[in-house]
Amino acid sequence: MKLDLLMVDANIRTMDQERPRAATVGVWQGRVVGVDDEIAGLAARRTVSLSGATVLPGFHDAHCHTTSVGVEAGNLALDGAVSCAAALDRIAEYARGLGSQDWVIATGYLDRTEPDRYPTRFELDAAAGGRPVWVTHRSGHSCAVSSAVLSQLPSPIPAELVPFVFLDERGVPTGRLDENAMDLVKNLIGPGSVQQLAEALRIATGTYVTEGITAYTEAGIGCPGIDHSPIEVAAYQLARDNGWLQTRAQLMVYSEMLHELAGHRDDRVDFGLDLGARTGLGDRRLSLGAMKIWVDGSGTAGTAAISGTDHEATGLVDDPARMTEKIRRAHRSGWQIAAHAMGDVAIDLVLDALEGAGPRDEIAGRRHRIEHGGLIRNDQLGRIQRLGLCVVVQPEFISSFGDLLLAGFGSDRIGDGLRAGSLLDRGITVAASSDRPVVPGSPLRGIADMIGRLTESGAPFGPDERVSAEAAIAAYTTGAAWAAHWDEDLGRIRPGMLCDLVVLADDPVTVGTDRIADISVLATLLDGEIAYDTGLFTH
Repeated sequence: MKLDLLMVDANIRTMDQERPRAATVGVWQGRVVGVDDEIAGLAARRTVSLSGATVLPGFHDAHCHTTSVGVEAGNLALDGAVSCAAALDRIAEYARGLGSQDWVIATGYLDRTEPDRYPTRFELDAAAGGRPVWVTHRSGHSCAVSSAVLSQLPSPIPAELVPFVFLDERGVPTGRLDENAMDLVKNLIGPGSVQQLAEALRIATGTYVTEGITAYTEAGIGCPGIDHSPIEVAAYQLARDNGWLQTRAQLMVYSEMLHELAGHRDDRVDFGLDLGARTGLGDRRLSLGAMKIWVDGSGTAGTAAISGTDHEATGLVDDPARMTEKIRRAHRSGWQIAAHAMGDVAIDLVLDALEGAGPRDEIAGRRHRIEHGGLIRNDQLGRIQRLGLCVVVQPEFISSFGDLLLAGFGSDRIGDGLRAGSLLDRGITVAASSDRPVVPGSPLRGIADMIGRLTESGAPFGPDERVSAEAAIAAYTTGAAWAAHWDEDLGRIRPGMLCDLVVLADDPVTVGTDRIADISVLATLLDGEIAYDTGLFTH
């Protein structure tokens, strides 16, 4: 055998417990042949010295919104506008460059001085000169719109959405809409075209590879809005055909896309997508993942279903019985479940639903997922473990808006917030992710936050949940691969695994925690081919 590529003089952290360290790695036909003595004496068509650089398995962002990242690149970003007044000033400046009927679409709104403050419809009218304005909260779970948008919404508002439409003391809509009520606006301006969404994938995944990301799990296709489409898989196919999909992609399906099916009674599949497509369809470049169901809201927007708060019941986004039945039917139809559950009340609903969904070994084998798990009580840890669930965390929430979460959760509950260490201690798989565009999303930033757990002001956020650097890296490699059912091919550097690698200028295990986020990505390899390079392989 003649290797396609031999990398030498490297600091390789394989994430393989049987052989955790190596200095050389050989690649043939897109897969790892072996390391060190396993490839001793083999010739190679190309040998590259990495001069001591650190090599890890490619990072996998286990929960992100990639089309949203690409689409939002063309909209008004409100990141850095720390108050409502600052956001309104930025909207006014942006609107002056638009036509009189053009929409102002702005994202990333968050008033850090007064978190419950949203621009009113009248303030948006004045700032944008009467144009239609749609401002999305940084969490993605709330928005504010102008009068020109409100006038186009259905009248009357559907009864099930009324609780999510905010009114002033006179009963007049303020312009704020939460959760499902946001779909009323999304339906006005969406869906995006297949071409637009494919271009968005090109933009977003082009950024991902510069950060060492070789795979991601898209947290919901088929949703309403300009950044999604009912035929969204076609956009992914177009992007793949054109070479624009620069990483591996696994696609969660928005639960509202699932419907009754009239299959044979012996098949147990009576709920799903047409033709029986379900979790696992596709290949290691592009496949269907879990069914995504939103159970509650957001921690930063104050809409999570947290026990002992005003949102204990109102934080649930739909009728609990309906959500429970959807989870159970989807499981019985062969789907992996990815449940957005931020608050502990939402997690209770998910656990109760799954415990009644089928045999315990079948449930555990499906690797159902809790997305976020923002507030997990001690008594829920054992139930999560027994059901074989994984928890998909977003460590960068801590450094981006941990102070807001500290205030929202309360000092007496913060030990339950954004847990990691206690999950791993219980043997629960933790997969790490960004939820971008909610946060910028670099895995190295997330690794640093899992280790240090310091808020934007430097305050400790549940310090007992800190993990080691090795455990943090595992959450972005082996843990994320396991959550995607891709662990047989990805997440480790060992013989037979796909050769997805990231090459770093320094070692996140040995440098100071405060330096990890600034480590340079020197190169990213996908299937043994260069996806990104700063000159290491192409000099």
